[in-house]
Amino acid sequence: MHDINYTHEHELDEHDFLDCCKDCLSSVDIIKPHIMAFAARIKRYTRESLAALSPEDLYRLYQILDDLAHMEAGLHLAGLILKDPDIRMELPVIRSYYSTFFSIHEVHLADELLKSDAPWETLRAFPLYPRYEALVKNQIEAMHIAPDSRLAFIGGGPVPSSLILMSRLYGIRSVGLDKSYETVELSTQVIKCLGLEKEIGIIHGDESCLKDLDWNMVLVAALAEPKARIFQSLRELLKKRGHASVVFRTYTGMRAILYEPVKPDDIEGFKIVKEILPIGRVNNTTVFAELDE
Repeated sequence: MHDINYTHEHELDEHDFLDCCKDCLSSVDIIKPHIMAFAARIKRYTRESLAALSPEDLYRLYQILDDLAHMEAGLHLAGLILKDPDIRMELPVIRSYYSTFFSIHEVHLADELLKSDAPWETLRAFPLYPRYEALVKNQIEAMHIAPDSRLAFIGGGPVPSSLILMSRLYGIRSVGLDKSYETVELSTQVIKCLGLEKEIGIIHGDESCLKDLDWNMVLVAALAEPKARIFQSLRELLKKRGHASVVFRTYTGMRAILYEPVKPDDIEGFKIVKEILPIGRVNNTTVFAELDE
């Protein structure tokens, strides 16, 4: 499962951009065929056929999109690319694939961890582990965490890597919420196999469960939906219970090809107080918000 080459030859390199400023419509013309070709390719797959791929083949397909999302494109060029009419028509397909990929890959990873005699070594050997670690470190270093803090995470998934790493690296206690019974059962087993069941709880439910839980920080996962309802519920809850740190993850720049960014309307009633842009091949921008009232 972990034999994935992340030093492979990328989809685009500097040779493709000879005599181009990488910030104009000519740049879009260079990049566009690669995006359209990927969209055409993934249309041949259903969720079932993606799930039937070997982990190696699943990741190799993802690498194509990963290269496109992480190419060196500034905000202006990324905007030109993502506003192109043809590309815009394909974004729902691409973003749906991305979400599906992560739901499948986390099940693969969970299975590997549960079968492993050394689950921590298996987790650290996972190709995306350095990204998860960098994402968590950047977030925690920007926060002021009290010793008795407890984080609530909306949308944990089968392997709640953020909760796992926050506990492992910083000793942060947490509770994860997920709407799927199967996901809750699997993630609970993963937490137990890593020896973190006393530090991390997993609960079946959505953001409406927060009113009955003990927490003073909340993190909204990048793929948690529906965003507008989640933030509306948080707003009403925080009005009653008082201040708590609110953090969410979104996609900016060229990484927005992966998933629809959080929109201003989604977070109505909140104001953004800090943004942490991703470094390296981290996918998410981390955003800190508070009630705007």
